[in-house]
Amino acid sequence: MPACTDAKKKKRKWQRRRQEKLFLLPWRPMFLIKRVLICKEEFRKRRIASPLKHNSAMFKGLPLMITMVVFYLGCLNPLLSDVEERVLKTTAILDSINKQMEEERKERMRRRLTAHIPEALLGGGEARESVMMKLEQLIFFEEIEGTDEICLQEHVRLQELDDIGHTSVIASSLKSYLSTLEEPELKRVTNKISSDSQLWLSRLFRFGDSCVLYHDDEREGLVRVCRLALCHRYPKYVTDGFDALYSRPPVIYLSAAARPGLGYYLCLQLGLPLSCICTVPCNTMFGASSKMDVAVLEKLIQDDIAAAKTPVLLLAFAGTTLGHVDNLQRLQEICKANQIWLHVEGTHLATLTLLSVPTSVSSAQSGDSLTVTLGTWLGVPGLPNVTIFKESDATLVHAAGLNTFNTKLKLMSLPIWMVLLNIGHEGIVKRITFSCDLAKQLYDHLDQITTVKQISRDTKTSSQRDYRTISDLISKAISALLVFEIANPTVVFRYMEDVSAPGAIVAPYAMNSESENDQSSDVIYFDALNVWLAEALQASDPKVPIETIEVEKEGICIRYCPLENSYAKGTTKEDMEHFIESLLSNISVLNASTLQRKRFQMVVEAQPNLKIVHLQNWAGLGAVRYIPDLYLSHEDLDEKDFEGINSINAELVHQLKAKDTAFSIGHTDSGEVCVKFGLITQETDVEELIDMVQRTGREVEESSKFLESMSELILKGIEEAKKQLVKESEQKLMSEGVLRQVPLVSSLVNWFSPVKDGTKGRSFSLTSGKIVSTEDTYRYHVQIQEEANKSPTTHSSITSSIKGGGEPEEQQEACTTAGRVKAQLISQATPPASPTSDTVGLAHTVAMEPPAVAAQQLNHEIKHISNSSATTVKLEWSLLFS
Repeated sequence: MPACTDAKKKKRKWQRRRQEKLFLLPWRPMFLIKRVLICKEEFRKRRIASPLKHNSAMFKGLPLMITMVVFYLGCLNPLLSDVEERVLKTTAILDSINKQMEEERKERMRRRLTAHIPEALLGGGEARESVMMKLEQLIFFEEIEGTDEICLQEHVRLQELDDIGHTSVIASSLKSYLSTLEEPELKRVTNKISSDSQLWLSRLFRFGDSCVLYHDDEREGLVRVCRLALCHRYPKYVTDGFDALYSRPPVIYLSAAARPGLGYYLCLQLGLPLSCICTVPCNTMFGASSKMDVAVLEKLIQDDIAAAKTPVLLLAFAGTTLGHVDNLQRLQEICKANQIWLHVEGTHLATLTLLSVPTSVSSAQSGDSLTVTLGTWLGVPGLPNVTIFKESDATLVHAAGLNTFNTKLKLMSLPIWMVLLNIGHEGIVKRITFSCDLAKQLYDHLDQITTVKQISRDTKTSSQRDYRTISDLISKAISALLVFEIANPTVVFRYMEDVSAPGAIVAPYAMNSESENDQSSDVIYFDALNVWLAEALQASDPKVPIETIEVEKEGICIRYCPLENSYAKGTTKEDMEHFIESLLSNISVLNASTLQRKRFQMVVEAQPNLKIVHLQNWAGLGAVRYIPDLYLSHEDLDEKDFEGINSINAELVHQLKAKDTAFSIGHTDSGEVCVKFGLITQETDVEELIDMVQRTGREVEESSKFLESMSELILKGIEEAKKQLVKESEQKLMSEGVLRQVPLVSSLVNWFSPVKDGTKGRSFSLTSGKIVSTEDTYRYHVQIQEEANKSPTTHSSITSSIKGGGEPEEQQEACTTAGRVKAQLISQATPPASPTSDTVGLAHTVAMEPPAVAAQQLNHEIKHISNSSATTVKLEWSLLFS
């Protein structure tokens, strides 16, 4: 019995699970299949229970099944198909949403992991065309600060490359490409290239038995040479470091003409204190102003030796910023006597390549080492700087970092190797000679200008200049030191007062404090003139690049060095000729201005209303300030008076600029407004300019006085009109009664008892300064104005009707009388014509409700009157208060 019960339980459980599976079938088998299976199961149960009755039950369920099939095929099949389609679409939408959410989750995770990566580097990179486009925009476009807009930089130009320039650019690319070679082949190639370049450079600059260092920064070569000099003077410096320098500190001597901050840079790179740098002053009493003073150098060396210090290195210049060359022969003797390393830099080292190598001077050397900027001198981009130094112990050279065993670093010599092969010696000589010829062409014209001082070279005699030229240098074998003194490719000059004129030079011992102050002001004035001259020349001839430099004891000077930029800018001899023509024309303008400057100051001082104003950095004839007569006697001016004078001078400049563009407005450090005079030509009459300023200042002053008196008169009239209007309102209140003032009651009272139209007002006459009633104005539609002095004849001006529209009936009835009155008033208001004075008659009516609006309109009309060109202005302008 228990076994049978368990079997039944298992069977029932199986049947329930089967039915559940049937109900869990998807919609695709459809409802009919499920129903057929259920019927089949019921039929099987009944057959087992009653075998005789299953046939009748089967036949009883057959019509029902047929009905269900027909119902399914006719109705449920389309409905279920539509439901199935909608379920599929919904499932697809849910799948896409899940996929999108998954992608967003992955994107958030990726952003979190790449938060430290710059935005420009995110992703898989950009195409090469896009990168080149960004580079082009970076070069030629610039973003405007504060906005997202960009503007085109029209002045930005890339250098036009010739064949040599293209060779250098290709060599820079090949330098990176050749680094992919295998180590043996790369070593073989680099050794050949570096040895050839070293030999060629040492021969070009006549520096035999030397080694070469290539570097990008011009100062890097000096740092390495200083380290080598320290290794020579301190044998234990390589192993002990700073301890080897402690007992006898080193001293490095730099010329005062060196670039600012060079000593600090050396100490920073070498790890030395600033006390190790000693600056040698330049000549102060005689000779060029940027040459090293040899006598002071000898004294400094002896003092340092006596103080237990060790002189290590001396930096000299063969061509400073001003174009001067130190006495290299004497400096070389001092360095050899004291075991000091001599390092030479400068643009004049390029002239060493102009000489052939004669046997008599083949061993001539400029020092122990030198740095050359070959790419700048030849106008070839991409060439590294070169430092040539004497051969020394290989261990010390390596310790100083002057050579390397890295074959990839040796490829820095590839651009120089390819360029030297491409250009040849004749090409080098041609380019350097061309730059020197440009400088000589400018020197020849500057010698003829008496108002130009040449800072870059000393005055030579004509006999020395006849045979010492660049063409002679190529054909004759002379010493290198002589070349430095003759071929000067740097031009530095300054515009100054004509020293050849009588009385132009003042002896230094004859100067007093007043003359020193005048001289300092003159120096500032001529500095401004030189700045203006440089800007004018650069604007007219951009292919001849010049710059302004400040020279001690001289001031602002103009510098032109063709070795640095002639080939980069594409300068030709025709450009230089045009530059010289522009220079001569601008100097003629400066000469005319400086010659008339003293006379200008004398004429201005003779005018009581004009005062000289000294403006810093103003390149012009001068500046003056107009002082009205009212303020001439005032010693201390308050802020109101100060602003009044400034407004008059501002209006004065405005009117002068309309007549001549040479005038402009200026401001001093204390806030004073003044009139600036520009540069003039020889045909300009200074007295006429100053007389124009004086006359225009008088006109502006008179108009300002008239406006001040008119404003006071108007204010008084407004106050008087206010009082009369208040009085009239009180009288009206008393005469009309209180009931007419109540809002609701007044309309009813006025309907029963209308008030007579008695509109009255006040008219203010600017001519007489009186306030009169407007009763006649409303009666005759004419504004009658009396003169200040009462006369039988009354002058009046005709105005338009205040009320506007058509005339009242009462006025139409009195038409004959009104017309007669109008004709009489018009005839009386017309004054006789005068040949010497013009009369401007104004008839204007301003409604004074409120008074501030009328005052504003009145001031506008008064300004219009003051700007009129009439000599006599007759105001017939009435102000109506209603």
